Amino acid sequence: MRPARSTSPVLKADPTVALPGAAGERLDPATGRGRAIGPFGESRTDFQATLMPNGRVLVTGGSTRTATSEWFDPATGRFTAGPALTRPRQGHRALATRDGRLILLGGTDPAAPAEVLDPGASAFKAIPGAVFGVSAEAVDLDEGRVLLIDGQSGAIHAWDGRKATSQKGTLARPRSFFRALRLKDGKVAILGGWPSDARVRGRRPAPGTDLPVEVFNPRWSTLSTWSRLPRPRARHQATLLEDGRICLFGGVGADGETPVAERELLDPVRETVTPAGTLEGNGFPAWAEAAGGGAWFLPEAGRQVLRCAGPLDLPGGKPAGRLANGYLGGILVPLPDGTLLVLGTCAFGDPMDRWDPRTRSCAVAGTLRAGTRDLGLLPDGRVLAAGDVVDLVDPRTGALTPLGWREDLEPLLRTLRPVPAPPGPPPFAAGQVRAGAAVVALDKGRALVAGGSQDGEPSGSLEIWDFKKKALAPAGSAKIRRSAPSALKLNDGTVLIWGAGKE
Repeated sequence: MRPARSTSPVLKADPTVALPGAAGERLDPATGRGRAIGPFGESRTDFQATLMPNGRVLVTGGSTRTATSEWFDPATGRFTAGPALTRPRQGHRALATRDGRLILLGGTDPAAPAEVLDPGASAFKAIPGAVFGVSAEAVDLDEGRVLLIDGQSGAIHAWDGRKATSQKGTLARPRSFFRALRLKDGKVAILGGWPSDARVRGRRPAPGTDLPVEVFNPRWSTLSTWSRLPRPRARHQATLLEDGRICLFGGVGADGETPVAERELLDPVRETVTPAGTLEGNGFPAWAEAAGGGAWFLPEAGRQVLRCAGPLDLPGGKPAGRLANGYLGGILVPLPDGTLLVLGTCAFGDPMDRWDPRTRSCAVAGTLRAGTRDLGLLPDGRVLAAGDVVDLVDPRTGALTPLGWREDLEPLLRTLRPVPAPPGPPPFAAGQVRAGAAVVALDKGRALVAGGSQDGEPSGSLEIWDFKKKALAPAGSAKIRRSAPSALKLNDGTVLIWGAGKE
């Protein structure tokens, strides 16, 4: 007798889909999807990525322990060890000059010299002269010269590529996490930031005064200050428009936490500041000029990349494709073949708890991919998490295995078991109603009631609802307090509870 044929679908990981937790992926506008790339050789945050003349991308810093870099090769999609830095850097700036050099500065505490990678060199070397602290900027000038600005001291230095740096001036208002932008007339505008003398805790300042626009003239080594003040913002984007005006967008305000939604147009000729609409919810958007005109834009932690004519075209623009993950501190690097390298710190979705009916207790069960909209059971009891990407979930470890893009797996998703509807609202006692609580059937006579909000506060309460007795009994508490959780009963009787909340 032949054994019964298994009806369980064969599920295979899709190696082209980026894993949750990946440091980046590569967007192909032709397909409209992000593709997986190789992992970093080591963990990195607040790094820089620069397209070099050889067509590869050099990722520098991002580690407080090691002074290393990595090459990304578009031909292989992999990272390999790059030239050594002179010191570890995190939150630094990288400038690729027109003569093929790469300059790094800032991102160190205490202050340290800038460094440069010459074409064909196997290691960075220190630039003699000035030192630069946590926040610094660099601007490429004419005739091989570079302007280097230290935010903490406000010192402005020039470097000709051969000798030591030489100081050319000092900002009237030293600042941190600012931007420096070369204007059409060759002058350099210093824009935004937080006062460097403000009390800072973990890169968040105490409220400080507004900072003016300062303009440095490299020809005469003179500084001028605008009388009109832009809105306070730091860690923002600044881009030069075709007509010579500057557009400021993104960043966070003087409290160090609140995103600045307002865009502003700055006119260097008239020295005016004009509101230019809003761009909501984008404290740290990723932005890059595109080859052939226009730009790429990625909202903070977003997964939809836009191609736009410029920052005034947003939040419109043309969708260029979707990423499997969202990224914090995103960096966009347009590659010569027309694809887009997206790097950053992966943004995760909702955390999961797993409730055990035998012990009436919860354990942390992992975190879902950002963008996951629902969980469901296949007929054989395996758990799928579905958003734009479908993942196989291991409830014991929380591990996620990407199976593919949702539109390619609709036949599989149609086999998910329907979730039984509860027999009405839970019998909460008077004054104890929890709006938005999740209800999931345990058997024909009982259900688990999880979370919800009471008086505007999220709850972690778990209770057993006895249908016959029309009563609720305590059943422990979840690790996360959630206002609007979701829940799914597994074949072994345990229950997965997920959704955003507070510990």
